[in-house]
Amino acid sequence: MLCMPPDCDYDAENWYVRVKGMEFDPERGRRCTECFDMRMERTSLYAHEHGYDAIATTNATSRWKDAKQVNDSGYRAASRYEGLVYWAYDWQSDEMTMRKYEVSSMYN
Repeated sequence: MLCMPPDCDYDAENWYVRVKGMEFDPERGRRCTECFDMRMERTSLYAHEHGYDAIATTNATSRWKDAKQVNDSGYRAASRYEGLVYWAYDWQSDEMTMRKYEVSSMYN
């Protein structure tokens, strides 16, 4: 069953605490890892609270993101809950990019 949790409320206070000192880090730097961690932690908690056994993310679909960096965040977050796994998949293909835009368009 596919679960599309509601968008996380943007937790600016938590974000600023986590990235203090990283304001000028480059794309794919430590700040990106913190962002992925923050989002995947929230996703893992949601999955745990609602009885799901796997999580995934579309963050790895972007050619501008480091898939390993994204996947490492997913693995770390899922490991917090017994029985929860992170589903890593190579989303960075032309077909998956097109599919991402189709799904995004369907769900506005």
